[in-house]
Amino acid sequence: MMEISGVRAQSPRTLPAEEPRVPAQAETPDSTPAAAPAAAKPATKTPAEATTPQEAVQAIHALPLPRSDDLTGMPSQAAASVYTPRVEAFNTTRAEQAQAALDRFAPQRSDFAGLNGATASYEYDNALTAYKSNPYTQELQRVVDEAKAQPTQVPAYLTAGQPTTNVSSLPLEQVSSALGALGVQMPANPSPEQVQSAYELLGKLPNEALGWAMNPGSQVNFSTPVIGAGTPSLVPARVGGDVRVEGEVKLSQVQTDVNFQQTQQFEMSAQMQFTGSASFGKTPLNRIYGWADKLGVLSPGAKSLVESSPLLRNVVKGLPIPVSASAETFSGTRLTYQATVTPQQGTQLGKGDLSVAPNPLDPMKMPVGTSVMMRGQTLEGTSFAASYKLLNGETTHTELSGQGFGVRRVDANTFEVYSGPVKTVENEMFLGLGRRGLISAGIGVDKSAETQGMSVARLDLRTEEGRAAYQNFMSSGQIPNWSPPGVSQSGKSEIFNSDHVASVGANIGGLSWMQEINSSHLTINRTTWQDGTIEQTNSYTINNDHSAEVSFKLGADGKPIEGATTYRVMLANYNESLTSYMRNAFDGQDAKPKSFDGNQHVQLTFNDSQLMQLRDVAQNYLDKTGRGDLPDMIRAGSAASNDFEVQLAMAKTPGEVFAVVSNDFSRNFMAENFLAMTGMTGQSIPGQMVVRDAGN
Repeated sequence: MMEISGVRAQSPRTLPAEEPRVPAQAETPDSTPAAAPAAAKPATKTPAEATTPQEAVQAIHALPLPRSDDLTGMPSQAAASVYTPRVEAFNTTRAEQAQAALDRFAPQRSDFAGLNGATASYEYDNALTAYKSNPYTQELQRVVDEAKAQPTQVPAYLTAGQPTTNVSSLPLEQVSSALGALGVQMPANPSPEQVQSAYELLGKLPNEALGWAMNPGSQVNFSTPVIGAGTPSLVPARVGGDVRVEGEVKLSQVQTDVNFQQTQQFEMSAQMQFTGSASFGKTPLNRIYGWADKLGVLSPGAKSLVESSPLLRNVVKGLPIPVSASAETFSGTRLTYQATVTPQQGTQLGKGDLSVAPNPLDPMKMPVGTSVMMRGQTLEGTSFAASYKLLNGETTHTELSGQGFGVRRVDANTFEVYSGPVKTVENEMFLGLGRRGLISAGIGVDKSAETQGMSVARLDLRTEEGRAAYQNFMSSGQIPNWSPPGVSQSGKSEIFNSDHVASVGANIGGLSWMQEINSSHLTINRTTWQDGTIEQTNSYTINNDHSAEVSFKLGADGKPIEGATTYRVMLANYNESLTSYMRNAFDGQDAKPKSFDGNQHVQLTFNDSQLMQLRDVAQNYLDKTGRGDLPDMIRAGSAASNDFEVQLAMAKTPGEVFAVVSNDFSRNFMAENFLAMTGMTGQSIPGQMVVRDAGN
């Protein structure tokens, strides 16, 4: 039996221990009668009375906000003229208090005066490093920088509230789905009273039940088919229905993403569905009769008996048409565990060792960059299969809707948690030669598209507040509000994923084998943080060895943040000679030539200005190569060509330049073109090139 285990009625097992105090700082015993819980504690001291960076952060965040209640009814300009100075004074106080705390708690060389010179320096350096890496020290510095950068704005997280299990912030779609998991179905067009009742009902659930209702994919066991019923298989036209419980495990090939991160996709799914079917055409009895006739084992009397009865003739000989077909409609549920793992984990998973699979209950054992997402979805679909002589084909369309939640480890201390509605559409097709159900070989194409509307937060598990927020997420499924330093960011993500996989393979009886020949994956991830800023990343991968990514940021005013757009292309397992050409083109014609041994992973990184400089290099190259009127036609916008350097020269925006550079069709001749451009113009290719040995 296979099992997908989740977080229901469980708690994280290994969260990091509380951050140790800096050795150089003495602490004053706290006189409060009892310790507060692990959640963010209300400050009991002023910033000046704080004895640790943590207490100072809590005290500064608890300072009274600027008043605005006494400005009601005033003209907006007059109110602003009063309120703005209050905000400026508030931020000035925060910055001064944070800076004073930084200065007060910082280790001093005099703290180690009793040690000899070398030892004193060593101990001082260690203490200073520990102090600077303390998350509360970092939060104090962030407060100083924030107050200086935005002196007239009250930080949004101070008015967003603390981490909570308040369901009123959930979208109605998620509330409806959660109640559906409990057996409460909302009408298609609920009245305002019904909507209010739904929120009230969900809000009264205990955390454990709330977490399970919002994340129905948290736990599932699956094993064997259940029941089936239908007409006998000897009838040429058949109808039937059955209930199936199916389990599937997948492990993708190794993919090298931007920043040289190598991952594999591991997926386990359990699906229970009811299927209704109808079919006509050849049956097993038809095939047996045909072979018996060809081998001469049927007596003339037996053949005559069959031919003389229309019903018996159709049963054993089949319908008088050469086509067989079947159609199914199905509905049910699917629960999925999907993880991004390292190649080392993938090797162990490939051997059947599921103990290395990422576990959200054991987050500190998840390697950086790995993630796990669990989905609980209802499904509906149709499938159709047909065969004509030796040609056969199958197609399946499935639509799924439900909830997903997951965890991703961003770096050593930061974890991203997310939860929200997930909608998926899948299409599968197989076209082959042979006999369906016996033996066939052909090509299969799988396509899927998925939209996710996720609430997302990034937690710092070094802090008490971060650990409390993570525990709350595990028990209730609720995403915490922005509340630094524990919750460094919080917001909403709109994600679109699209996958295409083409494979060749064979089916022999109930066994199948498929070999991937082509694949592509597109992701668009747009996150709006609670401070109003927006981050978006568009990425595209082909065949696990060619990736392109564009990331950019927008300010709270909706305008692009200058210098925050980055373009990357990863050429994984790149030919060593082409890598050498590329390296020499980026270093320039006067640099010492570079050579490489074996395939390389090559990452090219550009910003907006560098891409436009690359366009200018291409135009300069065409000017020097004597291409007639082509350079003038390019500048006039009337040129047309598929040549790499001409397309670069024709580009009008950074995005158009990057579209040429990142196109996988340019992969095998881009390096030679870059080297030629450098040699002719004397200009090196702008941008950054980083190379890592591919190890093959």
